[in-house]
Formats: sequence, C-alpha cells, structure tokens
Amino acid sequence: MSQALGQLKVAMQLHMEGKFEPAEQIYQAVLTDDRNNVDANHLLGLIRTEQDRNSEGLAYIEHAIRLNPNVAAFHHNIAGIYRRLGRIEASEAGYRRAIELKSDYAESYQGLAEMVRFKADDPFIIKLKQELKTPDLSAVKKSYYHFAAGKFYDDTGQFDLAFKHYQSGNVAANRNFDTAGFFQQVKNMLYVFDAERVAALSNVGHESQQPVFVVGMPRSGTSLIEQILASHTQVYGAGELNDMKFIARQAATMSKASVGALVGAGMKSVYPECCTNLSADQFAELGMNYIKRINAPIGQCHARVVDKHPLNFIYIGLILAILPQAKIIHAQRNPLDTLLSCYFQNFSKGQDYCFDLTALGGFYNNYKRLMSHWNQQYGDRILALDYECLLQDQENQTRRLLDFCELEFEPECLQFYDTERPVKTASFLQVRKPLYQTARGRWRNYQLHLQELAAVIGEPIEVPVTISNFTAGKLSYNNLASTNNST
Repeated sequence: MSQALGQLKVAMQLHMEGKFEPAEQIYQAVLTDDRNNVDANHLLGLIRTEQDRNSEGLAYIEHAIRLNPNVAAFHHNIAGIYRRLGRIEASEAGYRRAIELKSDYAESYQGLAEMVRFKADDPFIIKLKQELKTPDLSAVKKSYYHFAAGKFYDDTGQFDLAFKHYQSGNVAANRNFDTAGFFQQVKNMLYVFDAERVAALSNVGHESQQPVFVVGMPRSGTSLIEQILASHTQVYGAGELNDMKFIARQAATMSKASVGALVGAGMKSVYPECCTNLSADQFAELGMNYIKRINAPIGQCHARVVDKHPLNFIYIGLILAILPQAKIIHAQRNPLDTLLSCYFQNFSKGQDYCFDLTALGGFYNNYKRLMSHWNQQYGDRILALDYECLLQDQENQTRRLLDFCELEFEPECLQFYDTERPVKTASFLQVRKPLYQTARGRWRNYQLHLQELAAVIGEPIEVPVTISNFTAGKLSYNNLASTNNST
C-alpha cells in the first residue's frame, strides 16, 4: 500500500464520521505531494461543498474528472452539486453519464428522475426495467430504482403504475417510526407549555430580532417561503438547520445540572420536561447560543436569518422562550397533496414516518394537534401562510409575509426564482421556477390509493364505486385501528 493510499483511507473514515477538519488536512497533505491525486481532489471537493464553498468544491471535482473521466461516482457527486446550485442541464448530464459508466448506479437513477420531466419514449425506463430484473438486488438498490420508476410513471400519467412503484420503494427502504413515542412527546409538550408556563416565560430570553423560523410538514411549501424571503436584500436563507435540536439538548444538560442529584432519583431532564426548571438567565443564554450558531458561518451582517427546518414546529415553545422576538411562519398546504408528496420522496435521512402511509397519517395528526396548541397559546406571534393562497395571490401574500417579518417590500421577492443561492432540499427544482399550478390537487390522480389515509387524517374522499376500488392501494386494517387509538 502506498503512503498516499494509506493516508486517504484514514481520511475517508474521518470524512464519513463527519470529522471534516482532520480529513481535510490529510487530503491537502496528499495534494501537496501530488497535485494530481485524483481521489484527493474528488474528496476534498466534497468537503468544500459541505462547507458551502461550492465554487472551490466544483473546481476540485472537475479537476478529478479531467484526470479520470471514467469514474461514475465523480459524475454522480458533481451532478448533486450542480443540482443544488440550479445548474439543471449540467446536473442531468452528470447523472446520465454516471449511469452510462455504471449501469447499476441506483442512486443516479433516482437523482436523474428527480431532475427531469420524462416523456414516454425516454430510454431511461428501459434501462431501469432491466436493472429491476437483476437477481438478488439489495433492498437499498430496490428502493432507489422503484422511486425512480414511480417518478417516470407519474410524469407520463400512468398513475396506478407510479403508485405501485412508490409503494415498493417505500417498503424496500425499510424505515420505521415510533408513532407512539411521538404521540407521547406531543402530549408532554401540551402539558409543559400550558397557558400558565407560557405566560411565565413571556419576559425571558434573548432579544434578537434576527431569527425567522419557517415550520410545517415537509413538502408543504417551506422551501418556497424561504426562497421568497432570501430574495430580500436584508435576509439570509440558511436552509434546514439542526441548531434547535442542539439547543434542546443543551437545555436538557442545563436542566440536569440545575436539579443535580434529583435527576438520579428519577427526575427527567429531556425536552420538553427540561424547560420546567430553567432560570430566566438560562433561557437568555440558550437564545444567545442559537444566535451565535447561525451567525458563525456567515457573520452578523443580515437583519434576518431564515431557519427553514420544517420540524422545528416541535420546538416552538422553546423557541419563543429563548427568542421572544423571533418570527415564526407556519407553512400550510392541502394535507393530501402534502402527504402524497412526502410518501413519494425518498428522504435520505430523517422523516422515517414518510415511508408508511399509516405512520404518515399518525404523524400528521400529531403535528396538527401540536400546531393547534401553539396557535392557541401564541396567537398572532405565528403567521400561517397557505400555499394555495400564495398561488392565487402571490403579491399580496408576499407583502403579508414581509410585513410580518418587518421588512420593506422589494420586487425581487416576486421574482424569487431568479435568486441565485444553493438549495439543498427536495424542492431544489421548484424554487427555480415561477409559481405554477400543476402540483395543486395532485392527490386526485391517486385518490383510489389514498382512501384509508384520508380517513385517518379526517379528509374523506368520495370516489365513484368500481370493482377496482375494492383492491386498490389498501392499508392494513390492523395498523389503521392502532393509529386511531393512539391519536
């Protein structure tokens, strides 16, 4: 084994563990000795893009491709970066090249499917069908292939086939969600953040007016709202941050220190229970820590910073305790359109509830229950922004959004699709286009498959009775019953 190869193996392990700084140092050391080490160029490029230094990252990976243009992973990875930056044609070309070089590159099939709107004669589906016939396919590959096939058949109007493939992709993903545990967490939040405690916490926290939180269900329009805001000269769109999860853990640590030995005697010190015994100074400290975290990569030069992690709806009680001047925008969309879009999205991590319709319906019910509670407790401190209303009346809804954030109207917010910025979420393509109506009411194409999900969330669908209705897209009756009992 050469010295460089040994160094790269160590660095790759660090890289996969998320330890970017020591991995980066090793890659740079390898490149100091050999500027044309193809793997070090590729891997350092990936780290640079993780650091949002996209132009540098592209330069390294493009150099790796010039050195060796026949490595499928190079083309796949650069396609993902092009996609994030809105370079759609370059991204599509990258995914197609990866598939040419490695016909079983399952992740590239899904990446390409997310990039394009297929026509029925696209040879993509022929290749995909061949790969699906491969004996002993791994579950991971099956999942990628079926999600890609679902997208092809959805694009070409073959909706029953599309649903069949999406269903197979979700099953192959084998993701599980603790619905009962989430129900209990929501129940705890209703108890901890009752009217009395919310009133007691009204005069604590850090007074920064910088944070804007866009919350809601995934696929409900949170990326669109962030893109509109990020088109304003005084706003930075930070994307989906995990900082509130970190702050909640920090609150639990503070709480544990506060109660000392009582924790050992059985007192809980997790979110939200930890919020019952923190001092005003501790809430203010947590708020300051959040502000430091969001500004560390960008510097304090923006009047507003948008954190659009949709699941921050879980933390609204904590957010308004530590940051009482924060703006919270609740993205809303037709529930069946939202949930269908969740089910059709192969999330790479998190969102485990999206891979089973019963779990998805249960999660939605708990989300709705919790948001109803927050609205009752905080009233007009939370702005509800409806996706369908935004489609119908873009300018007035945009002005309403900017007014809530105490920002002057700027016309660029109406041309949000022209704003050049990296977008890492599943809505990377939608925010590059003007508002369009085609995603509205999409669930109607799949109504035969959504009957029981609709019943779970209280949105019954009236469908003309046909023989095929009795067998299409049924959920487990046992699962349905358990979901009703828990929510």
